[in-house]
Amino acid sequence: MHEKLRVTQEIAPFGNPDGSRADIQEVMDGFVSFGPGHMWGGLATKKDDLTARVIVGRKGSGKTLYLRRLQAFASMQDSLYADPIQQTLPTTENIIKFCHFFEESVLTEKWMLLWRRAIIRSVISHLVHNTTLANYVDAKTIHDICTRYKSILRKFGAQVSVYSQVREIIGMYDAGYPITRFLDNPLWDDLEAHVIDMLKECPPICFYIDAVDEEFAHAPVYWLRCQKGLFYETMRLLREPGFGGRLHIIISIRDLVMSSIYRSEHQTRYRGEPHIRLLKWGPEAARYFLEEKIKMLKDKFFFGDTYYGKNVTSWLGISEIKNLGRGIDERITQYLLRHTRYLPRDIVILGNLLCQRLEASASLTPKLTIEDLVRDTVGEVARAFGNEQLTICGNQIASDIMPKHAAIRGFADTYTSNMEYIGGITDQLRAFIRQIGKEEFSYVELQTARGIACDFFDDSTDPFTVLWQNGLLGYTKKAPGGESVIFYSEFSVDDFNIPADKDSYIFQSCVTDALGLSLIRIIPAGF
Repeated sequence: MHEKLRVTQEIAPFGNPDGSRADIQEVMDGFVSFGPGHMWGGLATKKDDLTARVIVGRKGSGKTLYLRRLQAFASMQDSLYADPIQQTLPTTENIIKFCHFFEESVLTEKWMLLWRRAIIRSVISHLVHNTTLANYVDAKTIHDICTRYKSILRKFGAQVSVYSQVREIIGMYDAGYPITRFLDNPLWDDLEAHVIDMLKECPPICFYIDAVDEEFAHAPVYWLRCQKGLFYETMRLLREPGFGGRLHIIISIRDLVMSSIYRSEHQTRYRGEPHIRLLKWGPEAARYFLEEKIKMLKDKFFFGDTYYGKNVTSWLGISEIKNLGRGIDERITQYLLRHTRYLPRDIVILGNLLCQRLEASASLTPKLTIEDLVRDTVGEVARAFGNEQLTICGNQIASDIMPKHAAIRGFADTYTSNMEYIGGITDQLRAFIRQIGKEEFSYVELQTARGIACDFFDDSTDPFTVLWQNGLLGYTKKAPGGESVIFYSEFSVDDFNIPADKDSYIFQSCVTDALGLSLIRIIPAGF
């Protein structure tokens, strides 16, 4: 076994929670396969799926992992040219600057055009400088193109990414009118015709564009428009005869972006689109992922009897755990999962920490009971998940209240990257939630709290909608045999803003743990 993989399995037996940093062999070996596709949707995407163009999911849902598997398989095919995954994004200030150049009504169209121009420039740089592709194109043709179209191209010294060209084009201009002249230059149509002719002689080219989630969190409203433009242009290129079969753009985008598209006039076109893979994580998928990860563990990590197989009970040695705050016994699997956000990254983090703590517990004096150790560990990671997500919400609120021309005037970083400022907003959000004080509340109480919110934030943001969009606030709904709790992370939910007049509203368990909210339910949400 590769030494790096062996070490990883010892210190992180559930795997690396960061899909972009994990060794590719580790990604392949530790990947949990879902199937069949009709049951699990995009989660069942196979590594040899050459039809996938868009991977959609929340932060921590595995978008990068799926993208890496697709790229790794394609790179081994002699009939394809698979570029490494592109992850060096423009700065958030670049994104905000471009958004502020244009009116809301034309912004998505402008983003589409910018992505298209950046893609074409990147393709040309690869045709010139990649040794594999250069064998398929005539050097004189390339020289003539670069000379004829020098007003919209530059002389490339190396192959460059699509992201680099987005950054470069935005950096060339300080106003909407001159950048529009550049993007609308009629020479682009002539240039594209030449590129299409050259692509006919080359193997299909695959570009993988990953949307790094940490950047999205800094200014969600602006990154949403950027990613919407990328999505629409990706699907347009797929449909165009000249590009569709020769230039494969494979991207990952956030669930918020897809939800926005589903609420647009184009929603019927993209629902059920065969080239889109939705990573729908919920309680059942999370349970399956946890169970499969446990089956991969070495025997030394099990503290119960594995005679009947490797499962949660044989792993931890208990099937139930006492919920001290509510005075009930909970099934151990449900207890673990409901303190996560039902995302694979959360489960990997929790699983790794439990393995480490359980292995170390043998040498502790006095010894903790397994239940005590599990309760302490689950509470610790739940607070961490809640605090992380609250910080993301603070980022979103900060970008909501940012003045219109902050990027153009050079002070957008104050609202998107200044940790002291964002930390202050997050602290205000915490104080606001603590003023509500309990895990569940009524619609009347929500309306009352909206009035209180004015003391914490201005009227350009709604903290309840921000919490809803980030999966931290849901609502209860009567269902046959009981109730169900609905969170925004479910792709079947079309409400972009927090729905009004529901039976009650409830915070996710990790928020309750992070802020010490009062427990008023005997049975926890998701039990």
